[in-house]
Amino acid sequence: MLKSRIATALVIAPLTLAAVFFLPPQAFALIMALIVLMAAWEWTAMMRLVSRSARTVYMLSVLFAIVVAQKVLPYYEQIIFAVAALWWLAATVLVMLYPRACALWCGRVSKGIVGFLVLVPTWAAMVYIRELDQGPWLIVYMFLMVWGADTGAYFAGKRFGKRKLMPHVSPAKSWAGIGGAALAVLLVSMITQQYLHFSQNLSFGIYILALVLLFVSVVGDLTESMFKRQCGIKDSGSILPGHGGIMDRIDSLTAAAPVFALCLILFGT
Repeated sequence: MLKSRIATALVIAPLTLAAVFFLPPQAFALIMALIVLMAAWEWTAMMRLVSRSARTVYMLSVLFAIVVAQKVLPYYEQIIFAVAALWWLAATVLVMLYPRACALWCGRVSKGIVGFLVLVPTWAAMVYIRELDQGPWLIVYMFLMVWGADTGAYFAGKRFGKRKLMPHVSPAKSWAGIGGAALAVLLVSMITQQYLHFSQNLSFGIYILALVLLFVSVVGDLTESMFKRQCGIKDSGSILPGHGGIMDRIDSLTAAAPVFALCLILFGT
């Protein structure tokens, strides 16, 4: 499992970095849209949509929302990311109340709405950050935060993870894993801060930002785990050996990207 996970990461990481640094803006936006649409297809499994036509209609609806977002993003980016941040605050509560609050979101319509709140702002955030002056490097910083947290949590959890974080949602996650993830993101921030020209406000609070991104990335991971557990599936898909589906790979990013974009708007780069 670990070997296939590492092998897949060694393929995905260079391709992702090449897209971030070398693709023109429109091509990058298109690639991000394709990734989000694949994730939307997987999301339909968590909605318990069976027919291919129904799943296709939902995926096309997400595509339409992306097209609309592309038109309004230059004027309403702060609103889009603020709405996403509010959703992730609500998701935190839902995860903490699982399974008692299932009735609030377990219907197909509710899950469909959540899918829009999860996926469309992710696309918008990636495109917005990419077009900033330091856009590619800011995306790399965010990736390092998310991947570093995932790696730190994995190894710390394996070694010390006796006390579980939320066993009803994700039995594999532990408090020791959270500690390892926190150390990883703080280390990433300490190393990268000198290379990224953050504004004075953001530079002063870079470690707070790291912990905020860690928090929301964990919530993103737990939220997808909650949805999968409710509908009885282990992985969102099988396209990525060792990782599962696209949603399994980007679940943390769906929360981290719009929150990071909102922080960049509020505090500057």
